[in-house]
Amino acid sequence: MWDGEPFLFHSRLSAALNLKLLHPMEVVRAAEEAYRSGHAPLPAVEGFIRQILGWREYVRGLYHLWMPDWLSWNALNAHRPLPEFYWTGETEMRCLKATVGQTLRHGYAHHIQRLMVTGLFALLLGVRPIEVHRWFLAIYVDAVEWVELPNTLGMSQFADGGRMATKPYAATGRYIQRMSNHCASCRFRPERATGEDACPFTALYWHFLERNEARLAGNPRMRPALTNLRRLSPDDRAAIRRKAERIAQGPP
Repeated sequence: MWDGEPFLFHSRLSAALNLKLLHPMEVVRAAEEAYRSGHAPLPAVEGFIRQILGWREYVRGLYHLWMPDWLSWNALNAHRPLPEFYWTGETEMRCLKATVGQTLRHGYAHHIQRLMVTGLFALLLGVRPIEVHRWFLAIYVDAVEWVELPNTLGMSQFADGGRMATKPYAATGRYIQRMSNHCASCRFRPERATGEDACPFTALYWHFLERNEARLAGNPRMRPALTNLRRLSPDDRAAIRRKAERIAQGPP
């Protein structure tokens, strides 16, 4: 992710594919031909084709298997409203300002922005999953429900309790710092969970683990994160809880 670069190395084919302007096999064969003619390396072509033949069809299958029940699942008991800045882009958090602003301009954000910026913040804050789904469905030009809903309610919000993905995609602001240049121009510090310059993602991450500790205790992939949570002192936990509650009252 990079300021001022909404597309980077992404193909931007999702809208044409999802709206049936392109057939998936047409895209797959073109990518294969690019490899065979020496215009694209094997690792790039393999990953690209796997997303279309593998992930896309996996998502389609799950949608038909579990709908309409998926709409009512809320495994993490999340009930907060979607923050207003999702519709305006008016926030001090640089990564969200950039991603939401780009989305409002282009109707597009690539998968890391959707999963690990807009989706992640909603997950950590505890937004009602159906509200996150409705926003994604309304805001993106490639959002057709069969492909959008499983990715949003399953992979992003973990509303299905792990039917689609084996763990919640939860992370602190350090993930965004590693994956982008947003933090360099943001007033918040990704390594801090408390204080005036604490990153909201980091504070909310620890609060997310604390309030879902019992629900996630049986998940082996969450064991390292929960172990780190248990190393926090009672005073640290209380300070993080207060910070998270202030953020929830009005995200910066």
